[in-house]
Amino acid sequence: MSSFSQTLLARTAPDGGDLFGAVAAVADQTSRLVFTCSGGRRKWDSSDQPDLDTTYWAYSFTKLLTTIAALQCVERGQISLDDRVEGILPELKNPQIIGPGDSEAGTQFTLTPAIHKITLRHLLTHTSGVGYDVMNSLLLAWRESRGESTMSMCGDVVKAFSMPLLFEPGESWSYGGSLDWAGQLVERLTGQPLGEYMEKNIFSRLEMKNTTFNVIENPHVKRKVMDMATRSIDGKLSPMDHMYPENAKTDSGGMGIVTSVGDFIQVVADLIKEEPLLLQSETRDQMFEPQFEAIGKQADGLMAMGFMHENLTGGEKSPGAFSFGLGGLITLTDTPNLPAGTLSWGGMPNLAWFANKQKGVAACYGCQIMPPGDEASMAVLAEFAKEAWKHSSDN
Repeated sequence: MSSFSQTLLARTAPDGGDLFGAVAAVADQTSRLVFTCSGGRRKWDSSDQPDLDTTYWAYSFTKLLTTIAALQCVERGQISLDDRVEGILPELKNPQIIGPGDSEAGTQFTLTPAIHKITLRHLLTHTSGVGYDVMNSLLLAWRESRGESTMSMCGDVVKAFSMPLLFEPGESWSYGGSLDWAGQLVERLTGQPLGEYMEKNIFSRLEMKNTTFNVIENPHVKRKVMDMATRSIDGKLSPMDHMYPENAKTDSGGMGIVTSVGDFIQVVADLIKEEPLLLQSETRDQMFEPQFEAIGKQADGLMAMGFMHENLTGGEKSPGAFSFGLGGLITLTDTPNLPAGTLSWGGMPNLAWFANKQKGVAACYGCQIMPPGDEASMAVLAEFAKEAWKHSSDN
């Protein structure tokens, strides 16, 4: 048994562990699973152990799937990365930019017309200016001025993300609903709901049987969902409800997917194949290319939101250490968890995936613990990264 397997079993033990349940998998460039491990429980009221088919509300894992779907549209010639999206998404045609208000004048925020236009590349790299209202005080003030509360997870993409931008498109970086809009773009270009499109063009191609946007219509997926846990200040875990609505109005391209580690590792592994199934190899290679300079306004925005990615890199804070590709964070230098050239991202309840073509490693880690950045979860993720790189093709 590997040292990581021992660690995971100890830390997910019901009688003394500090995690609930988790599953980890590593695949090589042929999509062969070279390492798997699981531990803990799947349900609070059962001793059933999780496995590769256990499902999770994966939240931002969805963004990788939506990126791939959008790039498939690019390959078909339906749109280009640098095309303006307003013709397909008229909701983004004349956006306003929100800024700080004047306390003396009694205003909480200002709104000014945007000058630049939003492109598909902006949406896929979080440089569009679209944010999450729940993460930004100005957007929350704007919501309050309209008699609204946060809508980021309301289940209606257009309603949730029809709001002011945080900056001029292309001039910074901010996490938010950009990929939700990209999902809407895929729907309108293809004339299909996002989930239906992905079923035909992603899930079925990779034989993914436990992945869906709609658990109500897929009871076999819902039945296997791991319960959510939240950690209190005293470090103890307790049950909590899943946060995204099961009966969402639209398929969210940013956070709506329910999947398993066994399924999602196939997506991540396809990123490192010599001949990928989902995209042309040239398109796949673009995903691993930095989409903006490591020093500049976009990089500054990415650095300012370090809490979004330091759990992946192992706390890397060095300027120039990373950029953003198409679908995830790109490490430009070796970091504590991830070597240079790794594409990675995560999901809110401390899930993570990463892929490195040069090393022939694809990895996926699934759990359901809140809040994001949970220290115990991140410590185990760091140990998992060490295990994953043991299976590198250059070892």
